Amino acid sequence: MVLLLGACPEYGCLVYEYLSNGSLEDRLQRGNSKPLSWQHRFRIAAEIRTWLIFLHQTKPDPLVHRDLKPGNILLDLNFVSKISDVGLARLVPPTIAGLSLQH
Repeated sequence: MVLLLGACPEYGCLVYEYLSNGSLEDRLQRGNSKPLSWQHRFRIAAEIRTWLIFLHQTKPDPLVHRDLKPGNILLDLNFVSKISDVGLARLVPPTIAGLSLQH
C-alpha cells in the first residue's frame, strides 16, 4: 500500500510517497512509451491479489477497498505495485460513500 508520510489537518492535506511510474492506468494507456511486459503485468496482478487477501482478512474488521481500479494502483521505480486510496471510503458514512461511488 502507498505509504502515508504526513498530514496537514489545517489544510486537509495528506502527503504520500512519490511513485515515479505513475498509475497502472497511465502505464497501460501510454502510446509513446514501451508497453508493460507480460511478466510485469502478471507480477502486478499477483501483488494486487496479495494485498486484497491481506485487506479482506484483516482482524478484527476486514477492509473492502470499494474503488479498486487501474488509476488507484501506483507503480514505483521498479514497477512494484502499491494500492492507493485504501480506507478513505471508511471515513465517510456508508450511505454517503455508496452514493459517491455509484457511476
